[in-house]
Amino acid sequence: MVQTWPFPCLHLGSLRDQSITQNLLEAVLDGLELVPTNTACPRRSKLKVLDFTHDFEHSNWEECSETSPAPFVITHMLEEPDADQLMPSSREQPQSDREPVEIYTDLFLGGLFGFFHLSGFPSYILQRVENSHGCLRLRCRTLVIDQVPFRSLVEILGMLELEAVREVRLHHRSSFCFQSDLIQFFTQVGQMSSLGKLIMSDIPWDFPADCFSLLSPLGHLQKLHLIFGCLSGQLHKMLSGLQKPLETLVINGCRLTENDITYLSQSIHATRLKELVLCSNNLSQTVPGPLEVLLSEVSGTLQHLNLRSCRLKEAQLRALLPALCCCSRLHSFVFYDNVISTSGIMNVLQHLAGLKELKRVQYPVPAECIVYLDEYRWRNLNRVELARVHTKLQEMLQALQRADMELTNSTLMA
Repeated sequence: MVQTWPFPCLHLGSLRDQSITQNLLEAVLDGLELVPTNTACPRRSKLKVLDFTHDFEHSNWEECSETSPAPFVITHMLEEPDADQLMPSSREQPQSDREPVEIYTDLFLGGLFGFFHLSGFPSYILQRVENSHGCLRLRCRTLVIDQVPFRSLVEILGMLELEAVREVRLHHRSSFCFQSDLIQFFTQVGQMSSLGKLIMSDIPWDFPADCFSLLSPLGHLQKLHLIFGCLSGQLHKMLSGLQKPLETLVINGCRLTENDITYLSQSIHATRLKELVLCSNNLSQTVPGPLEVLLSEVSGTLQHLNLRSCRLKEAQLRALLPALCCCSRLHSFVFYDNVISTSGIMNVLQHLAGLKELKRVQYPVPAECIVYLDEYRWRNLNRVELARVHTKLQEMLQALQRADMELTNSTLMA
């Protein structure tokens, strides 16, 4: 079927789908590389793209959309090939003059307890591409990396068409790695010319932020997520090398300092950000001061703001209101897990009610509804009182003609 496929694009579903077995994958790849000597159909296959991504309708691969207005999709319809069909004696010789066929897939690479051994579908795909003598080209859209040593990553990335990668998710808890491997890895990431989203989580405390300068060639990077790392005072090293302003910046639990917020407010990213997440950072020392300036700078473009668990108190949240009220495009605002009273929450909502684009707000548990163990830990939630406060807040929004604003609390949602 693959050898005589009359369309440029064939979608078979994700390699993570249990219906796709090793034998099935082997038969499909054999069909891509080999041409039968005796074929009943004289027309040569027009197949250019074999798509193993999980959401073809939203994958937006330009090659498929341009070459095939109505790409043919097959899922759960292929039967297992007989074992004798896969024997070497029955295979034909590869045709050397054929145009390379591109394989589109998402790769999920994972290690365990510091050990990494490439196996399963990713291993088989990479081996076939490496041994195809250019007949197969692997174009990975999303690359998910979990606890894989950088040296192994460098080898794997060397087999990919780096310009095709659009999203990288890197989870690397180990703090030990050779500097040369790290530099080579970030050099390869810098060659991913289509990369639009980079997520780095569990960043080691000794991570050399200077490596981010190797990402300067990236011209399409719009979303950067930095999650759970010690980046105190290093934000300028990580962002200054980026030549294009970001639209989404997530910095979650990275121990940001006052200098980091000051740098961000003065960077090229401040006036372009649409989404800003600063949750789980102690920002109590940035108000009054840098955080207000930052919110003023992003006010023209910001649509989503998350200040969850930033150790902000009522007076500090009140000081941010003038800058927040200038965020005319703000669509959602999260500020729960900060210490604030019912009257303080009401004051925030009254000021923000004038933002007509603001549709979703997640607010903290009011101080009157809990018993604080210390400045940031609490217990003994009074759910009856919390429900009463929630009703009171909704009634206030209705009186302000903002019944369209969705008001939620994390505790009520749970």
